[in-house]
Amino acid sequence: MKDFFRKFPFFVLFFSALTPLFVYAHEAYVLPHDFFWHGLAQPADPRAFMALANPSDLILTLEITAGILLLIILNFLFRLSRPGKSVHSWFERFSWLGPIFVRVAIASAFFFGAKSGAFLGPELSISLLPLSEVMRWGLYLASAMIFFGIFTEVAAIIGLVIFTTGLFVFGAYLLTYFNYLGELIVLFIFGMRKWSFDRAMFGPLKAWRAKIEPYGTTIVRIFYGFALIYAGITVKFLHPDLTLRVVNDWHLTQFHWLFPSDPLLVVLGGGLAEAAIGLFIMLGFEMRMTVLISLFYITLSLLYFRELVWPHILLYGISFNLIIQPETLTLDHLIFSRARKIKSVWRRLISSHKEAGETPVL
Repeated sequence: MKDFFRKFPFFVLFFSALTPLFVYAHEAYVLPHDFFWHGLAQPADPRAFMALANPSDLILTLEITAGILLLIILNFLFRLSRPGKSVHSWFERFSWLGPIFVRVAIASAFFFGAKSGAFLGPELSISLLPLSEVMRWGLYLASAMIFFGIFTEVAAIIGLVIFTTGLFVFGAYLLTYFNYLGELIVLFIFGMRKWSFDRAMFGPLKAWRAKIEPYGTTIVRIFYGFALIYAGITVKFLHPDLTLRVVNDWHLTQFHWLFPSDPLLVVLGGGLAEAAIGLFIMLGFEMRMTVLISLFYITLSLLYFRELVWPHILLYGISFNLIIQPETLTLDHLIFSRARKIKSVWRRLISSHKEAGETPVL
């Protein structure tokens, strides 16, 4: 690895430049419980944007932005090349594994959450929900049903009921976990017909559900992207004291080659990164590259901040699924696929790979 970086110093410079934008620690996981909720209850404070009033911070931000634009252009050119097309086709060969990744991920998250007395994240105690023991065992039941793929639609209904109950208890904060809601909606609509008891009992999907199943990933993608944007805006942009506490408690600015000396710029960069990544995922723009980069930094954050693993399981499941699924209803599909031959822009955007004349992935 050292030899690689000696031969290709550009990668060192590039990722060193990008790193100030990525502070993926989930503040609720690394801050004291009372401090987090007290800080979140404070009036909105857009102080993070004041970092741009510092000329050196502004220049660094512009340099990082230029580096990101360069990466987007390079990836765009790569995708137009024959090797780029081969790489993306190779990913889609494993698309059949996507639903299994997500199924195992959400089942595991429900199980370990219920076991630890938490719902979706460690900061959300099941004990605060009405009929908390019923809710806890409901999570266990939904986890087992989803994992084995038995009456999956019923399991999704259980999850949706618990999530809706959580909205009344925890309020708008639960929007940071909209990725769970997206998955539950998809499971409710389409169930689970891969390596499941439902497949053995009911066979494959039929009628209208079979026709729209390729767009299930679109639902997941939009909800996941929204959750990232909401978290970036709500926590880092509007309540910067929470992220500042993380920066100071973990002495992030001591890593001068990774982070700028101004903690406020670290906060602003983290919010911009989450919002940009969420937007790119929602739109399906440069999606595989975006998801791979987010996975890289989520993993670094998980290791450095020693966060609990189970709340991140679904992030990995969704990310792996997005990487290997065909790009349907995405800007990437509109730009890069053979669907360009379709004259109608709308039809081009919503067309499946089969309609676009591409080889379907089995």
